[in-house]
Amino acid sequence: MALVLYSRDPAWSLKLEILRDSLILAWLVSLTNWIFGGSLGQLLGIRPRQLVGLLGIAFAPFLHRDINHLLANTLPFLVLGWLVLLQEGLQGASGFYTVTGIILLAGGLGTWLFGREAIHLGASGLIFGYIGFLLVGSYVVPTLWTVGLAIVVFVLYGAQLWAMLPNSRAIAVSWEGHLFGFVGGLIAGIRPDLLTSIQRHIQMAIDNLFRLY
Repeated sequence: MALVLYSRDPAWSLKLEILRDSLILAWLVSLTNWIFGGSLGQLLGIRPRQLVGLLGIAFAPFLHRDINHLLANTLPFLVLGWLVLLQEGLQGASGFYTVTGIILLAGGLGTWLFGREAIHLGASGLIFGYIGFLLVGSYVVPTLWTVGLAIVVFVLYGAQLWAMLPNSRAIAVSWEGHLFGFVGGLIAGIRPDLLTSIQRHIQMAIDNLFRLY
């Protein structure tokens, strides 16, 4: 029997808080980067095949080169992040962060290993990961809800999938980040049993941590 990982959950306030806090963090980090003349981006972006560039796996999604770059990622993050949070088996914060972590790790490592020699910044890899996660959900657990979500996502963002391919007219765009972020989303969504197991261990670790205080 397929593990039912995807369905609606009425805990709206918690979901909104997760999105709000994540977005506030991205804005604060990006603003700090601009105040310091982009030095944080130089230090904490993904630099392919350089040891220091591994720091970017964790930090690059919060850093954006300018206000237009950040604004371009804000609305898709809110929309797609909200749709990810509507999945039942994700159990709120721990599940959302588990999916996000898998996407960031796979997308970041892929970019670090195979990306062009440049500094890769921004949350677009994460956004493409959410697209991949939501699309593959309709295949892994094909219900009316998941198929409907996949159709909505494809209608809204399907045209953006071309940005996973090299484009000589958009050399400043990290198509590698888009591609490997999307792959990370597929990995997170194609094995719901593994995802649930990881998230259960994370939730147990969080619970044990709070018991210490």
